[in-house]
Amino acid sequence: MLIAQISDTHITKPDPDEPHTLERITALKAFVAHVGKMDERPDLILHSGDVSQGGKAEEYETVKSMMEDFDIPVFFALGNRDLGANLIEGLGDLGGAKLVGGFLIYSIDGFPVRLIAMDTQKRKSNIGTTCSFRLRILEELLEEQPDSPTALFMHHPPFEVPTSKYPFQFDDPSLADAFLRLVARHEQIVHLFCGHMHRQFSVELETCNASVTPSLSPDNRLGEYEADWKERPLFQLHRWNPDTQRFETHLSPVGGKGVT
Repeated sequence: MLIAQISDTHITKPDPDEPHTLERITALKAFVAHVGKMDERPDLILHSGDVSQGGKAEEYETVKSMMEDFDIPVFFALGNRDLGANLIEGLGDLGGAKLVGGFLIYSIDGFPVRLIAMDTQKRKSNIGTTCSFRLRILEELLEEQPDSPTALFMHHPPFEVPTSKYPFQFDDPSLADAFLRLVARHEQIVHLFCGHMHRQFSVELETCNASVTPSLSPDNRLGEYEADWKERPLFQLHRWNPDTQRFETHLSPVGGKGVT
């Protein structure tokens, strides 16, 4: 099982006075073309949120116009800049994202590892959160298949990213702790895939690994990278190893050879 993960594309209407608006569209187009030509194509694509810049319907239509001809399913988590109803309306049929009780929390079955999207959006805020209702939905999904290896994907990491100027991006540490306690109780969870921090990061949590994918477009990316990668779109590839029960993660540039 091979997953390609992108994040923080921040797509908006091109503005000639703001060159980055076109750069971000160009980066997503380049990613789509690159994945389509890979010798080993991913089984699915995860987008860990901030698909759009403003949550507008036309922004999701722009994304759909670039990805709708894919024969690879694409699944979305909700970023702080996204609007759930518009995301579902515009992009839900690319992979099957759906709202439950107003939250973008859903499972993806049929792969060697089950995937669950978790909604960490604090409405009208850039930072993340959770609540008892969301945790209950997640726990019910996890209890459905306690013996299936499962990975969660979400926008805000519920842990510190010390390489960031703002390392903790949950509004309340106790809520992040509640989320991580739930994760630790369910031993089938093998990985957390996150975005939001615009940089690459990984950490070993109490019972599983977690990783953060950098922004796809170089104009919006933070952190240090190889010199010839700085101006190229970047994404992560995650290969499931059934022997170790772990994902092996590699950073890949658009235009590179990817992972073998």
